Amino acid sequence: MSSHPHSTPQRPHIEVGKPPAGRMLSSIARRVTQWRAGQLINSALKLAGEPSLVLDLPCAADGLWPLLSTSDSRVVIAAEANAEQLTAALAGLHAVFSRRVHPLQTSLFAIDLGANAVDCIFSMYGLHHIDDPRRRMLVLREFNRVTRDCVIISVWVDGNLQAVRQTPLSRRNGQVHARAQIEREFTAAGFHISGHRDFMPGLAMQRLYVLRKLS
Repeated sequence: MSSHPHSTPQRPHIEVGKPPAGRMLSSIARRVTQWRAGQLINSALKLAGEPSLVLDLPCAADGLWPLLSTSDSRVVIAAEANAEQLTAALAGLHAVFSRRVHPLQTSLFAIDLGANAVDCIFSMYGLHHIDDPRRRMLVLREFNRVTRDCVIISVWVDGNLQAVRQTPLSRRNGQVHARAQIEREFTAAGFHISGHRDFMPGLAMQRLYVLRKLS
C-alpha cells in the first residue's frame, strides 16, 4: 500500500470460495477501479475550479473523502440521511483527514443548510436509483439552492457498451439514464453543463458531470 498522504488505508478483503488467482484478479480490478475513480474526481474538481468547501451527499465509507481532500485548504461536509451509515463511514476515516471532514445528518431532498452554503456539491450516488423525473428534479433544485457555484454529479448514462448490456428492467428502474433527458433536467434545474468525465469512454456507463449554477 502506498505511503502517500492521500492514500486510503484498506483492510484486507478475503473472497471466500475463490481460488488465489481469482482473488488476485479481483484485487487488481478493485485497485484499477479506485485509481480510475481518483483520476475522474481530480479532473472534475479541477474543472470545477478546485472548490474550497464541498458537500459530499450522500456519502459512504468508500475512500472518496481522501480523494476530495487532496487540497490542504479544502473542507468536506460528509452528509448522509442514515445516522448509522454516517457513523460507520466516519469510523473508517484516517486521522490525517479527520480535521477537514465534518459530518452532517440530512436528507438528499431537504438539505439542512442555507442557500449558497457551499462552493460545490459532490454527489456520487444521489441520482443512480431515482427513476422518477419529478424526484430527480427535487434533488437537483435542492442542489441548486445549497451550492454557491457548482455541482459534480455521477450518473449512469446510455450510449455505451455497458448500458447496452443492461436489462430492460434495469433501464426502467432508473439505473441507466438517457443522456439527452438527464441533461435537459440539469438545464431545467438551473445549471449549465461545464463538462463531463467518463469512467471508460464508449465502454462504461458511469459519467461525472460538472454543472455550473446559473446566476
